[in-house]
Amino acid sequence: MRLARTLLVASALAATTACGGSTTTDPIVGTFLATTFRIAPAGQGAIDVLAQGGVLGLNVANNFVTAGTLIIPASVNGGTTFTASLAGTAVRTESTVRFTQSADTFVRDLTFTLAADSLTANQTLGDTTYDLVLRRQ
Repeated sequence: MRLARTLLVASALAATTACGGSTTTDPIVGTFLATTFRIAPAGQGAIDVLAQGGVLGLNVANNFVTAGTLIIPASVNGGTTFTASLAGTAVRTESTVRFTQSADTFVRDLTFTLAADSLTANQTLGDTTYDLVLRRQ
């Protein structure tokens, strides 16, 4: 009986794959942590947020639901630590990724480029330039 069940499952899997079903995971799915996180307000040099104690970590589930945390330390944020949830969704269009979140952060305003095991963004929003590299863990 166990062998029959195993063969049935294997047959169903083979049929699904042959019919165009995919067993591969979308490249955006996974856990990403910032390895580069710099901001440069207009007229100022770049600030290394990670070196100041900041964090940006993001998990994207198979259904593109996101969870994560953004922490910008007080030394970078005018004396007050900023912490935000990155709960929301990810939308991938070919090699670009955007995040939709209820928290009002720059993350939802950036367009990231997906490559191998990283998400990168280097953009100016308003008068601040953001340089981010998130690496798959």
